[in-house]
Amino acid sequence: MFRFVSFFRCALLVGGFLSVTLGVQAQAGTASNAFNAVGRGSLRSILAPREDIKLPSRAAGIVEKLHVPEGSRVAAGDALFSLDAQQETAEVAQAQATLRGIEAEYDRAASELTRAEALFRDKILADKQYEEYRSNALVLQSRRDQAKAALDLAQARLDNRTLRSPINGIFLKTSKSIGEAVERFETVALVVDASVLSLVAYCDASHLGLFKEGQSVPVQVLALGEQQLTVTGTVRHVDPIIDATFGTFRVVVEVTPTDKVVAGLPGVLIAPRPLPSTATADRR
Repeated sequence: MFRFVSFFRCALLVGGFLSVTLGVQAQAGTASNAFNAVGRGSLRSILAPREDIKLPSRAAGIVEKLHVPEGSRVAAGDALFSLDAQQETAEVAQAQATLRGIEAEYDRAASELTRAEALFRDKILADKQYEEYRSNALVLQSRRDQAKAALDLAQARLDNRTLRSPINGIFLKTSKSIGEAVERFETVALVVDASVLSLVAYCDASHLGLFKEGQSVPVQVLALGEQQLTVTGTVRHVDPIIDATFGTFRVVVEVTPTDKVVAGLPGVLIAPRPLPSTATADRR
């Protein structure tokens, strides 16, 4: 009887221990699975133009002229549209006239100073008279410089009435028509450079070290006509660290567009397979 009780107690102890152990292992397995189930980042993205610039107006006014229609190819510096500029044009003309008058006075004063210097060296002209010629020339030189600065300012105000493309690309669209009002710094036009397409993928930590700048990588694109194509892209940027907030890092890949591969299509970056670790290679 004593042996049976002892055996029963031992069985209970062993069973309790196994139950606790299995419970701990189950909790650990659940936590591990929950951790591994957390998915961060995505190799899927959208092919976007290399440059997509929203242009603000530098001045307020009324749209007076559209220089090119939407969808036109433009070069850097080409005018897109202009605001009314009667006042600014008049200010430039006034500043130019003022500068011409002051320059004429300065040229005359400079010539008089040159003659005075020759007379002063020959001791024909008194010190006081020479200083008068010299100070008059300096005053007119200062006025000329101020007039030039005023002209530059008036010209800058006039230039701000015309919106120009900062890049070679396509004048995609504008939000304004002739006769509409524009506020200063209001976004009024969109210019894109789609000569090269850019795909930005947000990769998780498992892909760290697999991408290098200049590396050629395959990109799968859902092309026009629901056709899947695989094209070759070039890695242009890789974040050196992982973003602590999202647990991802960026990989920017550039792709050359074709008739079927254009901006706005979805794409998937095909990640290279990681190299086997040294321990794995040794076991093999």
